Amino acid sequence: MMTHIENDSKILHQAALKISGIFGAAAGKPEGKILKHRPQEIFPAASLIKIPILIALLEEAQKGNLRISEVIFLKKTDKVGGSGILFELHERIPLTLLDLAALMIVISDNTATNLLIERIGMTVIQKKILKYGLKNTILGRKLMVAPDDPPANFTTPMDMFVLFQKLVSGKLLSKKYTVLALNILSRQQYNEKIPLLLPKKVKVAHKTGEISGVRHDCGIMLDGRRKLIVCFLTKNLKDELGTDRLLAELSLELYQFFFKLPYPGNL
Repeated sequence: MMTHIENDSKILHQAALKISGIFGAAAGKPEGKILKHRPQEIFPAASLIKIPILIALLEEAQKGNLRISEVIFLKKTDKVGGSGILFELHERIPLTLLDLAALMIVISDNTATNLLIERIGMTVIQKKILKYGLKNTILGRKLMVAPDDPPANFTTPMDMFVLFQKLVSGKLLSKKYTVLALNILSRQQYNEKIPLLLPKKVKVAHKTGEISGVRHDCGIMLDGRRKLIVCFLTKNLKDELGTDRLLAELSLELYQFFFKLPYPGNL
């Protein structure tokens, strides 16, 4: 049996003391006790907003409202800056909706994200966000359309935890589309936070988010039949690179804690 929640949460509280800004987190197995620190704190979503967009796309495909094989041709006016590669490519390049989803998650492409928002519909996505039970997650605008303005997309650690909990439990999508969503999330190429120090056998389906003063990472560790959801959000950081390392160390500590592994452990 785990120790009481007030003692378990010391792991997150101690981590918060080391982080040079505001830190929120939720961690736990899909079914079981959840460790929390500022779980309802509202943070700029940054690229975490791309997770519900991915799920909304796959739900629309599952319902037959669109086809993930549908092709969109890139236009110059579609291109925005920030992370990604599409703004470097030539116009009229054909991209399926599944291509755009992969680009949005795997390399966090902002242009791909905006194309999906436009295709699905911002209002449709926001309605789905509420239907998924995310009480404080808002998609207020496309990405990088007004990069100097205050953030307009928001979420909380608990909202992201609930999203992954429902996804991995099959409560949001069919088995086919759940597997597809987790497969895309597991191909994320920004791996300097949650996955960095974990054993190589552990697959991590996750999404990072970064803007000035913000470093997020949320996802699920998949170690055979064992599953652990971890959601880390930060803001007002003074040391962004140092925070990446602290989140990596915390991920390993939580992995060992929940799966009763000694430190450093026989991993």
